[in-house]
Amino acid sequence: MPGFRLDRLIGEGGFGQVWHAMREPGVEVVAIKILHLELVRSIDALTRFQRELDAIERLHHPNVVRALGHGSLDDGRPYLVLEYVEGPSLREVIHERGAIAPAEMLTILEPLCDALTVAHVAGLVHRDVKASNVILAKQHGALRPVLLDFGLVKLIDQVGPGLTSSRSMLGTPAAMAPEQMRGQPVDARTDVYALGLLAFHILTGAPAFGGAPGVVQSYMQIHGARPRPSSKVDIDPAIDEPIARALAPEPSARFPTPRALFEALHAVIHPAAGTEIDVVALYSEGPADQIVQLTTLASAAGMTIALTAPDSVLAVAPLGVVDLGALRTVLAPFVAAARIAVGRSRAAIQGSVVDGPALDVEAWAPYPLDPGLWIAEGL
Repeated sequence: MPGFRLDRLIGEGGFGQVWHAMREPGVEVVAIKILHLELVRSIDALTRFQRELDAIERLHHPNVVRALGHGSLDDGRPYLVLEYVEGPSLREVIHERGAIAPAEMLTILEPLCDALTVAHVAGLVHRDVKASNVILAKQHGALRPVLLDFGLVKLIDQVGPGLTSSRSMLGTPAAMAPEQMRGQPVDARTDVYALGLLAFHILTGAPAFGGAPGVVQSYMQIHGARPRPSSKVDIDPAIDEPIARALAPEPSARFPTPRALFEALHAVIHPAAGTEIDVVALYSEGPADQIVQLTTLASAAGMTIALTAPDSVLAVAPLGVVDLGALRTVLAPFVAAARIAVGRSRAAIQGSVVDGPALDVEAWAPYPLDPGLWIAEGL
């Protein structure tokens, strides 16, 4: 190949080969994708190559592989010169590690969502987002997920002939949205569906609809119950809802954009800290059996358990929620054996998560705490 030295084959698929190569003269490393010789006369194959080139030349995003050039060999085979991205594929990483924690999943998903948003603004739908098309590269010590293979990209509202492969549908069945399987029009929500499948794959280590024959898998994609990642791995069930919405069979029920999907996942994986409010705080130290009883009583009184240990418990409630007279009465039987403090502080309460100054017991209660019951003045 004029101007390049092919070093080794690094990938091969149904449409072509990908080679590790050096640009001559010099030491620039590139990847060169070459169409299979038997497909040179295939209009579909040539269209796919041209689409990939057009797409990545239009997209300028750090998480999309860069196009560096193109040409044709003497035997007619077209080739694309691409940025060489060093790193394992996401599929390889999942195969090696299995399920990946939700917080780490977000660091992979966010740049892909941003890259696809740029593609959608440019009027492009990728149509083949899956783990094998993502390379987890490193750049300046930071993770750089890179989206590859825009060969099935679709220009929204495109007029003219499209890909008319003898296959009834274009893409990988396990990564396809129902409208792709039906041969219906696609849009940004088609990629949202694929991102939902990808998030499930990352979180659980397994494809959402895997393990079934192709026909059954396609039926489940369209008609089956939406898969729940929390049924496969020990994660917060709240994550199930955004995944299920992304995987809605009807596009109109999905998130409208990749960014909206990411933000919904981020909200349940990293809940925003609530606003600090005035709270009544209850802290007790004592025998384990009494701490269990006090924990139950605090919950029954409408308090949120902030911290608990075998010999202590800390609970809080918004000021005015707890009947302090009734609380004093229920605490009376425990004062002989336990140290109990009821004071006033501030805290952010988000569901069962408590944060803020109330967690620092020494800031609102005497230290060391004497036996019996201490209640702050003014309560």
